[in-house]
Amino acid sequence: MQSKRQRKQIAICLALTLCTLMVVGSWAFAAWEVSLDGVALGVVRDKQAIISRLDARALELRQETGTDVGLASQVDYRLRFTLSRSTTDELWQQLEPLVEFGLKAAVINVNGQEVAALASREEAEALLSAVKSRFVKPDSNRAVEAVRFRQEVSISEAYRKLDNLVDQEAGMNVLLFGRERRLTHTVSRGESFWSIARLHNLRTSVLQAANPAVVPERLRIGTALNLVVAEPFLQVEVVEKITYNRAVPFQTTQVTDNTLWSWERRIRTSGRSGTQQLTARVTTVNGAEESREILSTVVLSAPTTQVVARGTKSAPTLSTGAFRWPTTGRITSPFGPRWDGFHAGVDIGAPPGTPITAADSGIVSFAGWNGGYGMMVRIEHGNGFATLYAHASRILVTENEQVEKGQTIALVGNTGRSFGPHLHFEIISNGRPLDPLRFFR
Repeated sequence: MQSKRQRKQIAICLALTLCTLMVVGSWAFAAWEVSLDGVALGVVRDKQAIISRLDARALELRQETGTDVGLASQVDYRLRFTLSRSTTDELWQQLEPLVEFGLKAAVINVNGQEVAALASREEAEALLSAVKSRFVKPDSNRAVEAVRFRQEVSISEAYRKLDNLVDQEAGMNVLLFGRERRLTHTVSRGESFWSIARLHNLRTSVLQAANPAVVPERLRIGTALNLVVAEPFLQVEVVEKITYNRAVPFQTTQVTDNTLWSWERRIRTSGRSGTQQLTARVTTVNGAEESREILSTVVLSAPTTQVVARGTKSAPTLSTGAFRWPTTGRITSPFGPRWDGFHAGVDIGAPPGTPITAADSGIVSFAGWNGGYGMMVRIEHGNGFATLYAHASRILVTENEQVEKGQTIALVGNTGRSFGPHLHFEIISNGRPLDPLRFFR
């Protein structure tokens, strides 16, 4: 019995001895790996010796410069168990020329990420206030309800090298234009290089640099363009209650008038827009409107309805029943489909100033400028027929004037969407263009 107790006691003693040896052995091999800005430099037995030397160096610099100087580099220590290690002097020889010291600075952190460092907390706070103020417009019709950052923003103290500090202007640029975000834009119908650059607030030169293989003048629908868009670190949300006036458009009604030709329109009562005052809560993010909630509307003045008289009198049949060729020259573009769409008439090339004559008798229903047609005359001949003469340099008749077949009504020109002096001539039946050459065979 005693023998068993003795053996148990011996086993316990051996176990305790073994544990003690393991602990002592572990501490005998314990050391600290020292890293500078993420790069391991070596392993030492006593990390406190390195910390003391860094503190001593910082103290020397404070005494030399008379300013608050501290460690600007990131020095980390990680516990290791190894037989291979350096002496404190050996590791210090590697660390000393690489480690950097700096001034105490105020660091602006956005969502936990360091974004900018300034010389003092006062400067950092002033910068953040300036960023907010940039998007607040002083206006008596605006009541600011809230100005806030959408990100979590904090200011901490740290030591930073002098050349890593920024002033107010540079700090503003960092906070509002500090990152680049790469996107793509697929070209749609009607878009140009210029309109796409403007849509994304880019210079065309920047868009061209991001797409060197693309020729701006030959932009194709469906092309994917690379965009490099500045993405701010900070988003400033401004909530305002604003009051403004908005025009209320007037309505238009028509009445018939049998004293007017069917193509004539006369305003009997002029319309006038009304005015309403609105109060809205508007939310903007970095100056761009995100939402608008209308809170109230007050009518200041009601709109006045415009009354337009529409003529119903049919044009008399003044035509001879046969059309006359309207000018001299050769046909440069026939009636029908062509490269830019359907051509509703014929083009007759002629020198500028060549007389244009009425193809038949009738009443002038239009004489003046008409967009791409330039200077244009339209004549109503009765029985649903009309003729049209476009791109004139000068018009010699007036609206509602009765003209005779062969009478000079205009002179050949190059006005409107035209690529050289010519007459664009149309024959129209009940609103539908017909091939003029059908009437001259």
